[in-house]
Amino acid sequence: MKKHAFTMAEAVLVMTILGIIATIMITTLKPAEFKEKGLAVLAKKVMSELDTATTQILLNNSSDGTMANLYVPGSSTLFSINVSAVNATHSTNLGKLYKKYLTATRKVCNSAATCGACNDYSNKFFLKDGVCVGISAGKPAAAVNTWFPGETTYTSEQPGYGVIFFDVNGIEEPNTLGKDRFLMPLGAEGIQYATD
Repeated sequence: MKKHAFTMAEAVLVMTILGIIATIMITTLKPAEFKEKGLAVLAKKVMSELDTATTQILLNNSSDGTMANLYVPGSSTLFSINVSAVNATHSTNLGKLYKKYLTATRKVCNSAATCGACNDYSNKFFLKDGVCVGISAGKPAAAVNTWFPGETTYTSEQPGYGVIFFDVNGIEEPNTLGKDRFLMPLGAEGIQYATD
């Protein structure tokens, strides 16, 4: 009796069909999870770029490497621990400093319809990859989460020199802090991170 075996072509065809079915199943079962992971990867990339820019700004524009002695071009004063003295001029010029050190497209974010919550900040622009960034000088008015919610909280009692907000996907959903929107206070040493 003659034995039958699969030919190589038949085996490849079956494997291809199984691969297609698996791909369809995976993407239809958990699309939200894949999107969330993609947003987290992009957020970490942007955060790294902002961190590098902040370090360069402090090295090149501060007499002692801190925000307290940061010279903001176009302003006759330095930031001081008395954040009530930090005004809109400081915000605009702080934004100009960041644009200089980031891969900004120089495209200004000019309405809530195009840049969402970034429009609420004194100085706002888009990065090369379409992420919108908003920068303001002075401490935030209320407590805010700095990275993923629950990791750390910045309170209004802490000295603050500014705040950086970014939204990795602009006006697209979910528009939630910690998923696609991130708010990072600037302390004396730069961007403040979780310590616990």
